[in-house]
Amino acid sequence: MDEVAAAHEYDEFEFDLENPFTSPADEPIASLLDAEGHHSPSVSAASSAARRDAASFISKVQYDGKLHVHPRVAYLALNYVDRFLSKSRLPFEHTPWAPRLLAISCLSLAGKMQRDSAISVADIQRGEEASFDEATIRRMERLVLDALDWRVRSVTPLAFISFFLSACFPPPRHPPLLAAIKARAVDLLLRVQPEVKMAEFCPSVAAASALLAAAGEVAAGAHLPDFQAGVTACPFVNSEKLRECGEVMAAACCVGPGRTAAAAASSGETPVTVLGHHRSISSESERTSTVGSAANSSDAKKRCMGPPRQWG
Repeated sequence: MDEVAAAHEYDEFEFDLENPFTSPADEPIASLLDAEGHHSPSVSAASSAARRDAASFISKVQYDGKLHVHPRVAYLALNYVDRFLSKSRLPFEHTPWAPRLLAISCLSLAGKMQRDSAISVADIQRGEEASFDEATIRRMERLVLDALDWRVRSVTPLAFISFFLSACFPPPRHPPLLAAIKARAVDLLLRVQPEVKMAEFCPSVAAASALLAAAGEVAAGAHLPDFQAGVTACPFVNSEKLRECGEVMAAACCVGPGRTAAAAASSGETPVTVLGHHRSISSESERTSTVGSAANSSDAKKRCMGPPRQWG
């Protein structure tokens, strides 16, 4: 099934963010590397304000205890926002409701891809000064899908986690240890995604950076240096980008400036000193103080009644 056909049938299956392929014949790492260039967003400075407002709305929906939106649905929705903004202009971009319409449409699409029946466009708009009707949201969904070339099975950093763990972690491998590193890396990726600078890094680099930080907290002994060396030695991982991504992740996690997982790997330090035992970054369902901090913006609360009737 090609991606266009898959997109047309996006509500027929559940999309696994850690395995974005539709065919078991795909060679995982070769396919991931080939695809990530088409799926790597790059949000311009001109679009950063819209992205910030959309991320704020997605975070608000995610942490509304009555809606029960899974963190991975919110993660995929913001990925769609980033990919859309890197390829297309937001309709009526100078109006305060435009980022919210984009966020709602991306949440709707992500919920279908994750088979999250709890998502209702009516529910996620409850409490807003104005709401969009189904037809308006469907038109925006179509614009998003067109901008994404109907590639709705996004290649995100989560898709690279298992590869790095299996290819770079030295034997003997301990499943509980690998599971703990993986869980921590996923937590970090979910935590830092709202930081707009993370959109500057390709998925493989973001995954490698998160795993180095996670391994520094969880792994111990001789395993850690070998794993660090294995990740940084990967020929497709740019060491400079890895360093920069580590700095962004460290800053987003409120740790000391200038300390990165990549720098630790090259200096012999463990990433424990980089991101530390910052336990406030915990499970996927835990609310964080960083995510959604833009929700305090007064502009995000000013909504008009929706797009002009002639749209579409």
